[in-house]
Amino acid sequence: MASDVAILALPHLDPSFGRIEARALPGSSIADMIACALPQAVGTIRERLRVTIGEHVILPGLWHAVRPKAGTQVVIRVVPGDDVLRNVLTIAVTVGALALGQFYAPALAGSLLGFGGAASGALTSTLSAAITGSALIAGTLLVNALIPARTNGKDTPTYAIQGLRNQATPDGVVPSVLGFHRYAPPYAALRFTEAVGDDRYVTAAFCFGYGPVAIRNPRIGETPIEKFKDVQMELREGRATDERLALYPRQTLEVPLSIELKKDGPAGGPQSRFTAPDASDCSIDITFPGGLGGFKKDGGSVSVLIDFTLRYRLVGSEEWNFSGTISVTSKKPGKPLTRTFTLGLPVRGRYEVELTRLADDHEDQDQSGKSIQRTSRSAWSALRSFRPEYIVNFDQPLALAAVRIRASGQLNGTLDEFNADLFCICPDWDAPSRAWVTRETQNPASLFRHVLTGPAMRYPFSLDEVGALEDWHGFCVAKGLTYNRVHDYEASVLDVLSDVAAAGRASPHDSGERWGVVIDRILDTVTAHISPRNSWGFQGERPFAKFPDAFRVSFLDETNGYAKADRIVPFPGFAGDPKVVEKLDLPGVTSPAMVWKETRRRQYELIHRPDTYTVNQDFEALVVARGDRAQLSHDVLDRTMVAARVKTVIGNSVYLDESVIFEPGLAYACRFRRSDGASLVRAVGGFGETQVVTLKGAGDAPEVGNLAFFGPGSEESFACTVKGVEAMENFTARLTLVDHAPQIEQLVDAEVPPPWSGRSGSEAQQNTDAPVAPIITGVASGREAASVATDAVPYPVVVLLQPNPAGTVAIATYEVQSRIGGTTAFASTTAEAGSGAVLLPGYAKGNDIEFKARGISALGTLGEFTPLMTHVVASTDPIGPVAPEGLAAVPQAGGARVTWRSSASSNNAASQVYVATGTGTSFSAASPYGDPIASGPNVGLSLDLALDPGPYSIFVVALDNDAPPVASIPRGPANVTVV
Repeated sequence: MASDVAILALPHLDPSFGRIEARALPGSSIADMIACALPQAVGTIRERLRVTIGEHVILPGLWHAVRPKAGTQVVIRVVPGDDVLRNVLTIAVTVGALALGQFYAPALAGSLLGFGGAASGALTSTLSAAITGSALIAGTLLVNALIPARTNGKDTPTYAIQGLRNQATPDGVVPSVLGFHRYAPPYAALRFTEAVGDDRYVTAAFCFGYGPVAIRNPRIGETPIEKFKDVQMELREGRATDERLALYPRQTLEVPLSIELKKDGPAGGPQSRFTAPDASDCSIDITFPGGLGGFKKDGGSVSVLIDFTLRYRLVGSEEWNFSGTISVTSKKPGKPLTRTFTLGLPVRGRYEVELTRLADDHEDQDQSGKSIQRTSRSAWSALRSFRPEYIVNFDQPLALAAVRIRASGQLNGTLDEFNADLFCICPDWDAPSRAWVTRETQNPASLFRHVLTGPAMRYPFSLDEVGALEDWHGFCVAKGLTYNRVHDYEASVLDVLSDVAAAGRASPHDSGERWGVVIDRILDTVTAHISPRNSWGFQGERPFAKFPDAFRVSFLDETNGYAKADRIVPFPGFAGDPKVVEKLDLPGVTSPAMVWKETRRRQYELIHRPDTYTVNQDFEALVVARGDRAQLSHDVLDRTMVAARVKTVIGNSVYLDESVIFEPGLAYACRFRRSDGASLVRAVGGFGETQVVTLKGAGDAPEVGNLAFFGPGSEESFACTVKGVEAMENFTARLTLVDHAPQIEQLVDAEVPPPWSGRSGSEAQQNTDAPVAPIITGVASGREAASVATDAVPYPVVVLLQPNPAGTVAIATYEVQSRIGGTTAFASTTAEAGSGAVLLPGYAKGNDIEFKARGISALGTLGEFTPLMTHVVASTDPIGPVAPEGLAAVPQAGGARVTWRSSASSNNAASQVYVATGTGTSFSAASPYGDPIASGPNVGLSLDLALDPGPYSIFVVALDNDAPPVASIPRGPANVTVV
């Protein structure tokens, strides 16, 4: 605040290393401020301190007497003493620079890939004609940005979910979930199978990584796990209080086998395999691929029993231990069958297990001499070794899952597509309560803190070693910045911190005492004023490069189940179809909208931060650190700029020690450095070439002896951001600066991302060609089509169709045109192509019909017709009775009464009633009710039906006296609702 005294303590020669910012009340002495900011500065160390207020050095003898006024800034720094101290400090600075260099963006000395140059006192350039088509120009320039863009090396993961497959990664990396993500975890223990009755079950354990992690929406592939039958699941979030997994309580090592077991022949006899070392017990699976059982000639089934002997011995021992004879009995040929047998072992070790089939390998016969077709082919399909130890031996709580599921009829052999939605749980800054609250979060500031202090760090930092991140947290919330990624690959802590910070528009920074970040944002506070008066060796560089048409960003789309997607973001102002596209990586960004905005921010950086400046300062003038804002004035940048000092102030007249030039019709301003390091900007006036400027309007007056930057209007100096501070010899440093460019943030905030669909490529061109004529595979009518017959269509004709393999246009609809032979007009009937058939109504038994078929595409394009074919309706039917007449049904207590008149045909012998659930149901869904009712022709009949409450459809058919009887077309339905 302006009513306080600002203190900047620099305990190291590198001003960014261990800098301390504090405030003191007016009236405090310099000695009080030193005791507050640097309590460790006692004895000889205190003699190495230099205190300055503005340009004035305060001698040690005055430290108790001088009491700075409000609004000033006191700078306390360590200075070298004798040569020994000088050498020690030089070494310390060098080591510090090496240790911290990875956090600093490197200074751009010399040329940049041949597309820019550096020259003392001048901006130089190379024309874009020098650019080669193979160079990734924009991406290379972003590597040297204030927040360097990350690039994928050959060993860096591609951050893609490849089919959501679970992998076994022995001795691999324990995953660390940061933010929110969908993830297919690696196996925590290898899956194994077991036989339960006639079904196969799979059990597997999975590791989601360091806890705690919230686990939601578990799936197998894309299907929620609750949609599967006979499944058990345990989830552990990775807390210290978690219970062990009960579904997978001990170590299990399964070896799949395929050893055919036969009694005789070259491949027959005993078969042996070895368990895993240190096994406490084991189990074997015997599989019958074709089932186990037999059929007699009359169709009856018989049981088959197969015996095996099982024995084992400890490796190195000559003596076998017999487990006895094991038997498998079944009466189910044709269906694969597996049985599991467990074998207890006397002591832990590695064992040889031997299995021998005793039963014959040929067909048997029953006692009556009738032949039995027997299926009994057997195989040894698995050997499992067990150890009593728990599956996880790790010193940090892990988020785990165990799943046991019936594989038979549900899975394609194994369980390798298990995945879930994960949510990182860690301390998150809660602005209303002003406290760190443990909860789910994807805020980069919270995740940055979690990386440094969390369980994934082998030597985690204490909270005292992490700087205040609350301000950055609020910045990320305001900008909608998030980080979502599962770190399941080898990477340094700095790489992880850099990725997390970059998602929050920041980069890691180690002050020497605490970890923090440098945020790329608009800064109102000016930390330093740099001009030829307090610096030397100015250089400027601008790489002139032709930018690509667009950036392509590969990311995992949170709006589409975190599937891999690509978003093309054209450069601002580009119109048309991008031809030259460069790849850009945005690790941890999963929102399609934020992908657009953050890519645009990188593009605006290239556009609005084209220049890099370097200047040298000695440690006396050096007070900036990376990320600070500085005002830069140099006549190389603008000839109208003048850097001077204030000599005298008399009223509104300010006398400078340099001449300035006022040109008619232009507005001028002067920026003065205050004693506390802040800026004072005043509009000024004057005439011609002069050393006197007149202050315009109301405001504070500048201080004598301080810096003054003169120039046109608001261009008296350039706002810059410090990108790097590099220690040099003789206690000097080289500053690397880039344009502050506040318009970058303003433009990004104003960006409205276009709607995102996630579809790749342009819409495919529709095939408007006509479909090839389909193939007619058969025609059915009469009794062959009785299941679809109704009162309205007693003699349906079913035309069976399939697409022609030579066709390339998919058929959506079949059309069949038909007519009675000799007539001229065709009747058209259509059906969906998926049904494979078209039902032709309206014909009677004996009609001689003609028909032809064609396909119609999804676009409505009509295809070619097949050749004209003929068919006689029900020509293959035996001559049966006509259908009964007068069918009616009425409800009554406990059911319904059905009445009808039997068929008028002379060969009528009986009537059969059929019942279907629901009204208006087709005859194909009905079932016969009771036995046929015998009667002659034209006889009134009735039948009481015992039915539960509900709607029903009733049918009746006539039967003749043939063996087997021939049925008429069904009569019905008669609808009735039983109450």
